[in-house]
Amino acid sequence: MLTGMRWLSGRIAFLTTVTALVVLHLVAVTFAAIPPNRFSDSVAPSTGYLEPYFAQNWRLFAPNPVAQDRTVRFQIAYRDDAGDVQNSDWIDWTAVELDLVRHRIVGGRAGYITNKMIGSLSSRYNGLNGEQRSIANIPTDENPLSWEQLESQLADAGVTPNRLNSFLLYERSIVRLGSDIAAGRYPDSEVVAVRYGIALQGVTPYAERGGTEAERQAARPNRTERLSGWRTPLAGSEAEREAVASFDTRHR
Repeated sequence: MLTGMRWLSGRIAFLTTVTALVVLHLVAVTFAAIPPNRFSDSVAPSTGYLEPYFAQNWRLFAPNPVAQDRTVRFQIAYRDDAGDVQNSDWIDWTAVELDLVRHRIVGGRAGYITNKMIGSLSSRYNGLNGEQRSIANIPTDENPLSWEQLESQLADAGVTPNRLNSFLLYERSIVRLGSDIAAGRYPDSEVVAVRYGIALQGVTPYAERGGTEAERQAARPNRTERLSGWRTPLAGSEAEREAVASFDTRHR
């Protein structure tokens, strides 16, 4: 009898704990998904674990509608048949990704990846001071800094370990994508370096949208762009390279 009571009590305690955790998780998901307000902002540190799978940035709705055109481009440095390093034309990868959204009515639908990376890339770069940015932007395509050299020089310039790890994480991610693109477009060449450019341009202000096309374009804020330094290529797996090359072929 006593053993049965203990078993029942333990089971009730277990179910109560599981139920409480599920309820807390549902509440956290709700707070993470609702449009931003003072309350949801205050609990943001506690709901960060939900990203990136349950995040909702509400960029189609008030109070944070889309306000910028964002573009990520890549440039490839490769060695030609004579052994000289040549630079490719800039590859507008955002345009390649947007082909899926603009021109493919039937089939898979997805947001474009590079747009989602721009905020993280920019915030980590903006966290560097002038000296540190000059290291990150060293413009050498024939002999770029290795990732170990880049990490070492940034650390010597005073970048804290957490900030440095975060910066390099996103730099490696975007360079890996650029390297896979390079492998697909220059399969018979040695790729020696990759760099990316981020361009931002605000949309036409609401009050100016009733004018002609030329007037609307003239009213837009100026386009701003940041170019990264050249980076040592970081090739993905064979499956990743094939997937990127296939997507590039179908949508460029």
